[in-house]
Amino acid sequence: MDDERPIGWWVKRLDTLLEEALDSVVAGEGLTRRHWQVLHSLAGGTDREADVVTALADFPGDAGTILADLAARGWVDRTVAGSLHLTAEGAAAHDRVSRAVGRVRRHTADGLSRQEYERTVLVLARMVENVERALGRG
Repeated sequence: MDDERPIGWWVKRLDTLLEEALDSVVAGEGLTRRHWQVLHSLAGGTDREADVVTALADFPGDAGTILADLAARGWVDRTVAGSLHLTAEGAAAHDRVSRAVGRVRRHTADGLSRQEYERTVLVLARMVENVERALGRG
């Protein structure tokens, strides 16, 4: 019976499905999830390459390599001073992928009220804090 599965099973299952859904969305643009993370981090405006690499250091893959690929696509301009910004083509690509990612997020919350969704996130965050504290990390 599904209701008897522990929370860890549900969390892992949801994570797997979200990864699969998001991978399929970005693959439609010829991107990886890492491309999306870099593209999205640059969408707010100009940034320094070193800052982007540092901000995304905890995620798998080499942000520098991804930046080079995005620049080769004509989606990112690099200045001599190490600043980066999205080109018009890069901004358009970001908008397309962002809309698709938004659809995945909305589908994930189908049938949930805003309050249910917010409460679920709050409960999961509290559980993470509890486990981190039990492991001596909090």
